[in-house]
Amino acid sequence: MTVDTGVHEKSPEGVDEQGIAARRGSGARSALPRYAGGGADLPVAHPFTRTLRSLDADRSRLGAWMAGAAVLLLAGWGLWLALARVPVFAASREARLVTEHAVYALESPVSARVESVAASLNQHVETGAILVQLDDRAARSARDEELARSAALEQHIAGTREILAARERAQEEARAAALVAVEEYRLVRKSRELDQKLAEEELDRLERLRESTVSELQVSKARTELEKQKVAIQSQDAAIARLELEQKRSESDRAAEIGSLRRDIAQDEGELAVARAAAGRLEHEIERHCVRAPAAGVVGELATLAPGAFVSAGARLGTVVAPGRIAVEAFFAPSDAIGRVREGQRAELALDGFPRLEFGSVPLAVERVASEAREGTIQVELALSDAGAPTVPLEHGLPGRVRVEVERASPAALLLRSVGGAVGRTFDSGGTRGDG
Repeated sequence: MTVDTGVHEKSPEGVDEQGIAARRGSGARSALPRYAGGGADLPVAHPFTRTLRSLDADRSRLGAWMAGAAVLLLAGWGLWLALARVPVFAASREARLVTEHAVYALESPVSARVESVAASLNQHVETGAILVQLDDRAARSARDEELARSAALEQHIAGTREILAARERAQEEARAAALVAVEEYRLVRKSRELDQKLAEEELDRLERLRESTVSELQVSKARTELEKQKVAIQSQDAAIARLELEQKRSESDRAAEIGSLRRDIAQDEGELAVARAAAGRLEHEIERHCVRAPAAGVVGELATLAPGAFVSAGARLGTVVAPGRIAVEAFFAPSDAIGRVREGQRAELALDGFPRLEFGSVPLAVERVASEAREGTIQVELALSDAGAPTVPLEHGLPGRVRVEVERASPAALLLRSVGGAVGRTFDSGGTRGDG
């Protein structure tokens, strides 16, 4: 005999199996539950039991799916840490756009006052155009004096040359006249020689006839005539000698005068050369008072200058930007650039005042890297890349920041570097405190 203790054992799912079996044996009872009271049966909730079982099953499957998803996520994240490659950038301290090899500084070559300013900002100028005129009145006055002295010397030299030419012509004419006179005296001497010969022949004839028909008086006259002819020849010789001496003396006087004129011309020419050199130097000095455009381009900078303002020699007055290739100059910390930034690496420029999200960045490529640090930075020159037209206006002097892609590394390697750097800094700071 089975005694009903009123306590029913439940299955692991928490369902009263004996109550379920009793309800199944009734068979003819209504499937709808009824409530206690007035001898009615207790309510039966078998549809709710199935719902619990379904919920338990769904809960088990959801946990399995979540566990699998978590495993896959962890696996994917691990693969990304180990296999992915992310770019590593080196950022510059400062950078700016420059017109390569086409920026010309305007400096005052002398200390003077400003006379006029013919340039303005962003004005297009041609090569040699006067941009700033400095006061050059003193140099112009000195140059005019030298030019006047040069003109006077030129006139004096021209007059002296005319006198010299006249003296040289007179010398040639006197030389020719002296030669004619000497030749005339020689001809007269030759005539005297003929007369002497005739007198000698006459005297010889009379001496032969003296014993017969010729008297002593005739012989004496012939002898006297012969002596006269000899004296006449000697007189002609003396006249020729005197004429030659006078010709030499006159030639010497004329040569001395000509030499003096030539010395005067040489001295005047030397003074003229000095005056011309001084005028040329002053002309150059005047030109130095003109600040001209060294090349065709646009006035990029211009100092505030007013007529009458004094500027010192070497003072910067402005710049002229000539058309040229736009490039970028960037300055990096030595620890970021040395051994990391190399030619050919890709980079990008973000200009100040042009947000990256709105205007993007300018693609670049590294061209040259300085080998030594200057003023605590490494200069890097970069060229614009051909990867599309920039969306911002590129003008000389625009500042910005440059990022150079120095390598590609896995996130795991970067994480290890960060951890190692943090540990190293902690160790260094701890060691420093310990030493203290």
